[in-house]
Amino acid sequence: MRYLVVSDIHGDIQKFEDVLKEASYNPKEDQLILLGDYIDRGPQSRAVVAKVIELVEQDGAIAIKGNHDDMFIRSKFDQRALELWEINGASTTLKSYEGESEEMENHREWMEQNLRLYYETDDYIFVHAGLHPHTPLEAQEEDTMLWTRHNERIGLGKTVIHGHTPVRDIAYYKDQVDIDTGAVFGGKLTLLELPSHEVYTVS
Repeated sequence: MRYLVVSDIHGDIQKFEDVLKEASYNPKEDQLILLGDYIDRGPQSRAVVAKVIELVEQDGAIAIKGNHDDMFIRSKFDQRALELWEINGASTTLKSYEGESEEMENHREWMEQNLRLYYETDDYIFVHAGLHPHTPLEAQEEDTMLWTRHNERIGLGKTVIHGHTPVRDIAYYKDQVDIDTGAVFGGKLTLLELPSHEVYTVS
């Protein structure tokens, strides 16, 4: 079985669909793992969220929560989260729903109930932003998993695969791998295949 990992799609449905095709994604043989930030900045957040829901419910994909997804979820009941979201791309997400407030609320509710903070296997820990070094997984703070940026050794005996921090090409730091190649900033959207470490990209 292959693990196929994608992060930081940020409302770019075309790149997302293209990179899945590039990797010849087959849900019967592959485990797809999505590392969050499905929304904001790009033009088609609504379509990306709909695709994520389809992939989770029909294919058994694993969908992890990113900091942008968290701001969206909490903006409904947390004024500080709303203000933070507004300066981090909320306008593009709201525009993508074109006044379809019921669909947006359904998507928000689904994300709140279904997005995970991390996913762990025998060899890997998948998370949006990263982990605090030398801290057991069960003691990690949610804020760290959503927002941290560092390239120190994490030291939990597994390779940590994350996005969140844009890099030009997939970056290997000791025992962590950053796969956010800045698609929303004009870079590539990257899919990492494990355990082979084959890389698929679309521009």
